[in-house]
Amino acid sequence: MHSIHPRAFYRLTLYRRTMLLMTLAMTLLLSGCGFHLKHNNGLVEKFPEIYLQTNNPKGDLTRLVKLRLRGANIKILTEPNPDAAVLRLKSESQSERTISLYATAQNAEKEIGYVMKYSLKMPNFTAKDFDVNLYRDFLYDSSQALAKSREQELLIKELRVVAADHIIATMLSIENQVTE
Repeated sequence: MHSIHPRAFYRLTLYRRTMLLMTLAMTLLLSGCGFHLKHNNGLVEKFPEIYLQTNNPKGDLTRLVKLRLRGANIKILTEPNPDAAVLRLKSESQSERTISLYATAQNAEKEIGYVMKYSLKMPNFTAKDFDVNLYRDFLYDSSQALAKSREQELLIKELRVVAADHIIATMLSIENQVTE
């Protein structure tokens, strides 16, 4: 039968005590500065249910917004309700422009623009309109046109994800000031 030497036992308990105290100290520091876990943000208290109005109910942006709303435990209504907020995804558009050229006058660098318009209407308040303008640039090589077109598609998907996150961030920060 093995026994732990008293000095080793003391070191082990001292280590555990030190780790416990450090964990407790970090917890107190983080809670004291206002830190909260990511999904404990009060969104569901602000918007227990919402009606999502869109021209493209099967689109990528709609799917991403619904995913985030469901992740926040917000009930998405199938019919408008006067007591529920209305999130209206109005439009989204993409643009492309050349930023720089090679010496041979071919595109060297392109910029992709993504613009999305939406509005948010809380019960008994007027709707507020918002725009999301996002831009990303990438190097363009005409000899790799297929790969670059795939890269462009992935950038647009990324911009949609950022736009959906922006909608949720706006919903968290919105303050209603004008009543109907």
